[in-house]
Formats: sequence, C-alpha cells, structure tokens
Amino acid sequence: MSAAIDTMPEANKLYIGKGVTIKAAVLVSNTVVIAGYLEGDVSVENLIVSETGTIRGRISVARNAEIAGKVFERLDVKGLLILRSSSRVDGNISFGTLTMEQGASVTGEVSSAHSRADQRSSTSDRNQSARFGNSAPANQPDLSALELMPGPVTAPV
Repeated sequence: MSAAIDTMPEANKLYIGKGVTIKAAVLVSNTVVIAGYLEGDVSVENLIVSETGTIRGRISVARNAEIAGKVFERLDVKGLLILRSSSRVDGNISFGTLTMEQGASVTGEVSSAHSRADQRSSTSDRNQSARFGNSAPANQPDLSALELMPGPVTAPV
C-alpha cells in the first residue's frame, strides 16, 4: 500500500491538531478531537477537547464529551460529560451525567438533562393549570421551582 493510504484518518472522525484554527459549523457523525482551535457550532456523537484545545460555539453532543481544554458559549451533552482538572468552561452546560475533577473551572449555568425535563413538565403543568383557572393568586409568589430542589440529606449514624 502507499504511504498516503496508511496515514488516512478514520472515517467519521475529525481531528483538529495543535496550531490549527478552523472557523466553521461542524457536523460529524462520530467523534471530534480538538487540540487546536475551533470556532463554530458543532453537532457530534462524541467530543474530546485536549488541554491545548479550545472550542467556541454552540456544541451539541449526542453521547459523551471529555473536556481538558477550554469551551466557550453552550455545551449540551446527552450522555457523560467529563471535565478534567485543566478544563475551563465559560457558558451554559447541560449533561446527562457529570464527572468533574478538582481544579476544573465552570462559569455559567449548569443543569442536568433530567432537571431540564422536570422543569419542562413542571412548566407544562403550571400552564395547564393556568388555562383551567387553577393558578395561584397574583399576589402570591410562584413556588413551583422549589419542587426541583433536593430534600434534606441525612448521614448514616
């Protein structure tokens, strides 16, 4: 075989090397690995951002993401999101499951996909009640968001 064929990247995988800058929308059906800089919206199954990698845009990950570098704007991960100790995320994050190492930095709103689903159903229930005249009087605060807060935690004795 020729040397060019031996060095061909895997199908459905995008690798942005250190020192490479790309400004574009990216849609990859499998994996994006970023060691350089990517600016643009991303839709992918799996995402890896290395310590030298930076991504800026609205990012939608269908499965899992591992972040060791920097992410700016919006990060939506349906499955497992791993934030390594070297990671810095400035923007809103949503996730199915979160693992965060000590030293990781997050600035922005953080929510689990489960709590967002609960909020949507709670909002839908409130809207349904309002349509049928079951809403709280206007002078009383809406306390429905408190349903999402966890109850007291007790330690075993």
